[in-house]
Amino acid sequence: MKGDFEQAVNNNEITAYLNGEGDYFTPEEFNMGYHSFIMNFTGMMSYLKNKEHPYQELVKYFKFYLSSLKEDALDAWSLFNNISCFYTLRRYNPFFLTQNDYLIDQLTAEEKKKIGILYRYLRDNFDKVPGAAQMYPIDKQFEFTLKKGCPYDLFSF
Repeated sequence: MKGDFEQAVNNNEITAYLNGEGDYFTPEEFNMGYHSFIMNFTGMMSYLKNKEHPYQELVKYFKFYLSSLKEDALDAWSLFNNISCFYTLRRYNPFFLTQNDYLIDQLTAEEKKKIGILYRYLRDNFDKVPGAAQMYPIDKQFEFTLKKGCPYDLFSF
């Protein structure tokens, strides 16, 4: 990754950052050619922790990112991974998140509906995600997010 979250903010490239596009691509640890969503999400959290209202900033950037997503496999996969990252980091309470912070609670009914649409799209089109054949099925992967503290069935929104 050449770019950091501050660069993404300054260049209005929040979506590219959270999708891992261009300068914001961070290879996974074993460099299998996939983007490491957790590294970028952690970088965003590191940047935000020094802000006056970091949680509100996180919600603002997440809402902006969500508004830019389309109904396609890569955007749905990105959303799935970024929500999983939030719950992974929240569970271990790093940065500024508390056990009472539920990103989904901060969203409007329309934003939650969009999450549901993209999650269902991903479930129906998971085979279009690069490397899907080597991964756990999407429902199994979502179980991991539930175990990390997500209290919602995001497929039902």
